[in-house]
Amino acid sequence: MTIIGIDPGFDRIGWGVIDCHARQCHVLAYGCIQTNHRSDIFTRYQQIMTELTDILIAHQPIVAAIESLFFAKNQKTALRVSEARGVIISHLLKAGCQVVEYTPQAVKIAVTGYGRADKKAVEKMVRSELNLKQNTLIDDTLDALAVAVTHGIST
Repeated sequence: MTIIGIDPGFDRIGWGVIDCHARQCHVLAYGCIQTNHRSDIFTRYQQIMTELTDILIAHQPIVAAIESLFFAKNQKTALRVSEARGVIISHLLKAGCQVVEYTPQAVKIAVTGYGRADKKAVEKMVRSELNLKQNTLIDDTLDALAVAVTHGIST
């Protein structure tokens, strides 16, 4: 099963595509869509759709696992990320992906066995599960791979 994991945002959207069989997963591709903070919000949403289309065409995922949102304070950022998340989900559905979502805590439990694990523990387990050697992964990309692994090992 080919799964795309998405860490939604409007500034940076982490993504990772993995293939899983019998709870064994390996990475196919990953990256981060980085929008230009000087562009208007609609141009940024268009860039997200354009780059996401290229990824979906290249890898043909069956399932899209997306992290649910968690916000503390900034309402303007929360609104923009929520809007971008809607654009992303709509685009995934239009491409024929089954969309599932996982909370950050569910991802931590699935990947590390502990719902309050820190970023380092999640990174260590994702690297181990996917046999990743690259030292520098953007947090958003790592989160996307973690949510993809969560779905891959949970089904």
